[in-house]
Amino acid sequence: MNQHVMNSNKGYIQDEVELIETSGEMPEVSYYESISYLTQKEEGPQLTLTASDIKDLEHAVCKRYNNIVLRDLDYANRDNDIFRGMKRAIINYARMKKYQNAKKKRSAGWREDIGHALSDYIRREARDISEGRRYTTINCIREDLEQFAKELDVDIDAECVNLAFKQIPLTFDEVYRATLLAERDDYPFKRLEDKGDCLEIQILNEKQQFPVSLKLVCGAGEKERKVMQSKAKAIYQSIRKKELK
Repeated sequence: MNQHVMNSNKGYIQDEVELIETSGEMPEVSYYESISYLTQKEEGPQLTLTASDIKDLEHAVCKRYNNIVLRDLDYANRDNDIFRGMKRAIINYARMKKYQNAKKKRSAGWREDIGHALSDYIRREARDISEGRRYTTINCIREDLEQFAKELDVDIDAECVNLAFKQIPLTFDEVYRATLLAERDDYPFKRLEDKGDCLEIQILNEKQQFPVSLKLVCGAGEKERKVMQSKAKAIYQSIRKKELK
């Protein structure tokens, strides 16, 4: 095989590696799509992949899993719509480990990086709760969090965990929207309205106009409504803005 063909083949492989590394929540699906495109599809290059090529593609799957775990353990991502929270981080870490074990792969340093990210998340969560926030952004059960920390060989502060699990838990989407309301500095006023089918938390500008809101839809049952009332109250009290009567 001449050098030009080899370089061309490597270019195809690298393109697919980059696609996998920036794919969605299931990088294994992207991996199989890449294999199909590279080797079988009429519109593809119809390559015969080497062991090295396969290794590069498999590594891309692991790297993507690692990145999405770190994404959901990055406390700064709470106000980003890519955020999925602790529960998804735990799920994707398990998927990554399963894939690595199946492929007999080890990624030096990744476990430690994820452990550091988990510790930092718990620390910052406890700090914000200590400063007056009434809800927790940790959307998994305590047992799963503790098992996750154990797998990562991380000693998380028990007092920080206790503090977090005493608060009202929100879904990742509620966390995202509540964080947007709390961190918007140009809207200094707030109010909470019961609209029957939903509870609406609003923030307003200096002229008390153009509200930005978070709606918590109430279910048909009394129990579901009480849950949403607790969430709405916790979010409302956590937003440090002037209360409108």
